[in-house]
Amino acid sequence: MTFKFDELLGPTLINSKGEEVPTSSVLEGKKYVMFYFSAHWCPPCRAFTPRLADAYNAHIKYLENSSKAEGPDVNAEQNDEYVGEIEVVFISLDSVLSEYEQYRSTMPWYSVPHSNLWQMNIKDNLSNKYGIRTIPTLIVLDGEGGEVVTRNGKGEYSGFFKGDYKSASTGCSIS
Repeated sequence: MTFKFDELLGPTLINSKGEEVPTSSVLEGKKYVMFYFSAHWCPPCRAFTPRLADAYNAHIKYLENSSKAEGPDVNAEQNDEYVGEIEVVFISLDSVLSEYEQYRSTMPWYSVPHSNLWQMNIKDNLSNKYGIRTIPTLIVLDGEGGEVVTRNGKGEYSGFFKGDYKSASTGCSIS
């Protein structure tokens, strides 16, 4: 039985073009669904978002190139348990619509509509459900059952996204 993400996120999401689309059709069949809690006013969020976007875009390209390959695949990475379709959903903590819209426009993934975050109390419900105390936070869920795979997606995202991209450093560089 497929998890009903629309019960958590509301009936629609906004794609990167600003169009509303049904939540159920966007997330159906995904191996992983990542909830990205972030906000425009948060400097660490604005630093992490481009890195996550690079990984997301590289993963899509990786999947496209893998599906175009002809014949049996000899790349062992293809059999990796983490390789699969992934979708990220932006859960904004921005209270100002214009800041939400500006920040959302920098992201290649889907977003919960600003009005739903506040009017349907989605932001607070999800923050409480997943124990969000700091941002940016990336929660990785199993796409089939909705169970938490990791609460440390920010630190572990490179284990899920394949392709060529620069992953976040784990500490300060000293030269």
